[in-house]
Amino acid sequence: MNVFGKVVVGALGLSVSALAALGGGPLGSPAAAFSAPSGFLRGSGADLSLSQIGSVAETAGFSGPGLAMAIAVAEAESGGDPDATDDDANGTIDRGLWQINSVHAAYSPACDYDPACNASAAYAISAGGRDWTAWVTYQHGSEIAFLPAATAWVAAQGVRP
Repeated sequence: MNVFGKVVVGALGLSVSALAALGGGPLGSPAAAFSAPSGFLRGSGADLSLSQIGSVAETAGFSGPGLAMAIAVAEAESGGDPDATDDDANGTIDRGLWQINSVHAAYSPACDYDPACNASAAYAISAGGRDWTAWVTYQHGSEIAFLPAATAWVAAQGVRP
């Protein structure tokens, strides 16, 4: 576990074994199972709130500490903007709430910019919320600032963070 993982474990008050147990439900079909949060209009320029990000992530299968981390990573990556785009120096493109990189060819740009589909992709890429090393914000610890609010939201939902 790298230093950022240790900080996250400490910030969430988890043991290494609890961190290893992160995860959620089955992935399911993004097109069939998910829809954008109520009141969200793609291309409207409206950012999703922490609560909306949490709801989308939970529907994708994230739970417990994995759900809190998913919210924090999305906040760090996109600031809640489902239309966020980053053209990387290596020629790849990061898209959507969780900034899914174009190297993940299984996910189309249309999927990447759809909050529910993007959450589903993040769930798959993060091994159900157990491995965030593909995200640069996680590598640099940028999500840590968002963990207290994300953890509080998860706890308020009656889910043990």
